[in-house]
Order: sequence, then C-alpha cells, then structure tokens
Amino acid sequence: MNASELLPPSDTMYRALVNRDSSFEGIFFVGVRTTGIFCRPTCTAKKPARQNVDFFATPSEALHGGYRPCLRCNPMDPSERPPKLIERLRAEVERAPDGRLTDKELA
Repeated sequence: MNASELLPPSDTMYRALVNRDSSFEGIFFVGVRTTGIFCRPTCTAKKPARQNVDFFATPSEALHGGYRPCLRCNPMDPSERPPKLIERLRAEVERAPDGRLTDKELA
C-alpha cells in the first residue's frame, strides 16, 4: 500500500482546500495542473477549479509528478506541528503499556 492510497476522498480534500481547513495540514498536498505548482491545503493562493487539481500524500510525490513548490505556502518546509490525527496517535501509543495498539484500539 502506498501513501496515496491512504488519502481521504478527493471531494473531501477539495472541500478542505477551498475552506483552507487547517486540520488537513500535512495530510495531503494539492497540485494545480494549470500552473504546475503544488501547495498545502491551507495556502492563501486563489483556489483552482476542481478539474485542475491532483492530490498527493507527500511533497515528494508532487515533485515526482512534475509540480514545483508554491512560493507562497512553502510546502517543502515542515509544518510547525504534526496533523491532529498524528498527535492523537502519538498520545495513544505513549499511553499504551508496551507501545503497541490493536486495530480495535485504533478504531
């Protein structure tokens, strides 16, 4: 399974992009076909039409897809904080006595 298979549905990601939803920061990156640039979901640049976007799980995937980083949102720079989902998972692992979680505990 590659990282792109773990992305949320594309409609959800596009909605997050349009709304600049910070809870998706670090979860996905968006490439704009008409400009050849990729951004963070919270970028303040004008939002592209839905048919002009590609979604990527990592900046590396976007680079390999032929996109260059946005100079406005700097998607190559690490985020100040990890995504909320990652923070919650990290906290759960730290609370687990042996550092392991079952599938049931993750649900």
